[in-house]
Amino acid sequence: MITPSADDLSDLDRRLRPALLSFFMRRVGNRAEAEDLVQEVFVRIARSASTRMKSADAYIFQVAANLLRDRARREKVRADYHDEVRLAGDVDVDPLDPYRITVAREELTVLISGIADLPEKTRRIFTLYRLENIDKRTIADCFSLSVRSVELHIQRALETLAERLGPKP
Repeated sequence: MITPSADDLSDLDRRLRPALLSFFMRRVGNRAEAEDLVQEVFVRIARSASTRMKSADAYIFQVAANLLRDRARREKVRADYHDEVRLAGDVDVDPLDPYRITVAREELTVLISGIADLPEKTRRIFTLYRLENIDKRTIADCFSLSVRSVELHIQRALETLAERLGPKP
């Protein structure tokens, strides 16, 4: 077991920096961040100068792996927080609010009647694409149309339905 001195750390840095940089680059994909992580490995080792190591190389890569785990945990906490904040805007909204249910039913009725009022071919194409999830190429083949014609029918249907619903308040 050895306790690394300043010279030992300098030697380890010179010898292992390229391998550590490669290790981090494969995992984070950002050179600047990989450089920061390499630097953090040596900072942690220097701070724990009283640590006795059997194998300096293994110890350094264990520190590097721990840094990546810490980083992943921090990123998960941040992502969870951002998701929570993003969803917090709806905290005071009751999803079963009778007014919202009534408005949604009215909009659904308008959409159903709007779809029914579309020209036959446009209604069938729109229904196949949006409700049955059939791809445009298959619909085009069934109707002996080009994909572009199918797209135009879908666009017309969407425009008609958007006009029926009107602008959102």
